[in-house]
Amino acid sequence: MSEYKKFNVVYKGNVKKFEEQILINSAQEVRKGKQGLWCKIADEYARQLTIISINPYPEDNDKLTVDATPPSIKQIIKHTSYKNFYRWGLRGGRVGNYRIIYAIHNYHKVILLYHFDKRYNGLIKRNDLIPAELNYKDYCMDDPNLY
Repeated sequence: MSEYKKFNVVYKGNVKKFEEQILINSAQEVRKGKQGLWCKIADEYARQLTIISINPYPEDNDKLTVDATPPSIKQIIKHTSYKNFYRWGLRGGRVGNYRIIYAIHNYHKVILLYHFDKRYNGLIKRNDLIPAELNYKDYCMDDPNLY
């Protein structure tokens, strides 16, 4: 992995809270002696975050890793004017169907903008993109978008 240039990962919005939820719930499972869905999500989240930090674009993820479960990444092309927004899907089974909206900023940063539990089928709705857009605008105040 060291041969690949890593993107800087920056947290905005509520993604850190989601990570904390994963850690708390998986720690409870470990304490109970029964590693379940939350431990599985924690493992998958950590592996996929590493993959995204190496290559956050959807088309080449399978070339960089032989991971059995590469991240489910798609570019967001509807309901937003930002062309550098992507969604990362993380299936949690009974505990949720999670999405993280992120932006690739100036070709060297991945900014994790917003997390939500997607309880519907189909495209991401406009209401789910508004918090991500606001967080990105806030971030761009200090580090302007060059494209």
